[in-house]
Amino acid sequence: MEEIIKEKKDTFQKNLTEVRTELEKELKKNKIKFVEIDYRIKHRYSLYKKLLKYDIDIDKIYDIVALRVVVNTVEECYRVLGLIHSIWNPLPGRIKDYIAVPKPNGYRSIHTTIFTGLGRVAEIQIKTKEMHAEAAYGIAAHFAYKEQKDKKVKNDKNKFKWVEELKELKYSPDDPKKFIDHLKMDFFNDRIFVFTPKGDVIDLPEESCPLDFAYSIHSDIGNHTFGAKVNGKMVQLFTKLKNGDIVEIVTKKDSKPSSKWLEFVKTSIAKKHIRSYLEKNSLLARLKSFGRS
Repeated sequence: MEEIIKEKKDTFQKNLTEVRTELEKELKKNKIKFVEIDYRIKHRYSLYKKLLKYDIDIDKIYDIVALRVVVNTVEECYRVLGLIHSIWNPLPGRIKDYIAVPKPNGYRSIHTTIFTGLGRVAEIQIKTKEMHAEAAYGIAAHFAYKEQKDKKVKNDKNKFKWVEELKELKYSPDDPKKFIDHLKMDFFNDRIFVFTPKGDVIDLPEESCPLDFAYSIHSDIGNHTFGAKVNGKMVQLFTKLKNGDIVEIVTKKDSKPSSKWLEFVKTSIAKKHIRSYLEKNSLLARLKSFGRS
C-alpha cells in the first residue's frame, strides 16, 4: 500500500499543481471568492477498499490525491463547478453532488473528475467552510459552526437522518458482532441513489434490490410488495438496482414476505421488517392451529 501511494502521489500532485494554478487564476478573473484551495490525500483504508473494488488496478482510481476548493456559500460551490467544466471536460458519470443528496453520514460536497490534458485526469472536491469542518471533525463541528453563526439551520432533521436510522437497528449488547455487520452494510458501504416516480431520492447500499427500496419507503409497502418496475419496465424483485434508476413498487393486499427475501435484501431495515413479519405470522399460525386442536 505504501509503495502504491508513494509511486502515484508525486504524479498526481504535479498534475494538480498545474490545475490549481489555472483554477486560481480563473476564479480571480471571474471574481469568485474562495477560502482555500488545497490537496487532500486519500486515507489508506479508503484506498484499500477502492483497490478491492477495482481488482487492485490503481489506474482506475483517480482520487488518491484530490484538489479541494473551499468557498463561503452553496451558491459559490455551483459557480465553481460551472467554471471548472468551462475550462476542462468532465469524465462522464464522475460528477457526484453530495450537496443535493448528502451521504448517509451527513457528508456534503461536490466531486467532479476532469480531463486535464495529455491523457491525465484529476478529481476536484468543492465545499463550503461548514461542510469542510463537518468532514474533518464530525457532528461536533456542525454544532460549533451553528453556535458560531448564531442562527438556526433549517435542515438539521435531514442532516442527521442517519442517526435516526442507526437507532432503528436496535443495538443488542448480547450480539455486538451482528450489530457491527449491519452497521458496515448500511452506513459504510458504497451507496447508490435511486428515485421514486415522483422524483424523491432514496439512498441505498450498493447491490440493493427493489425490496430494499420498498422497505425504505414504508414497512407496509415492503410487506405487500407484489412486483417492481425499474425505469418503466417490470423486473424481478431481486434485481440489483443501479445509480439513477427510477423504481416503482407494485403492491397487492394479499402479497406477503417470504423467507427467501432474506437471501437478497441488503439493508438492515428490510431484514428487520421481513423477520418481524415472518415471526409474527408464524406465531399466529401456531396459535390458530393450537386453537383448532
